[in-house]
Amino acid sequence: MNVAKYTRTAIALHWLIALLILVVLPLGMVMTDLELSPTKLKLYSWHKWLGVTVFALALLRIVWRL
Repeated sequence: MNVAKYTRTAIALHWLIALLILVVLPLGMVMTDLELSPTKLKLYSWHKWLGVTVFALALLRIVWRL
């Protein structure tokens, strides 16, 4: 039986991405219900950069896997 073994780096990237997604989703839901304000704009900025970070980490994970 051939069982795939994952490195600690791959496992860490997986769980870091999962954790960030669990932060980004509720943040996106909350910010859309807010009135236009500096707080809403700050949340949009955090949401955007967390999404970019998730994307970059996902690319890093793919490169690591190759």
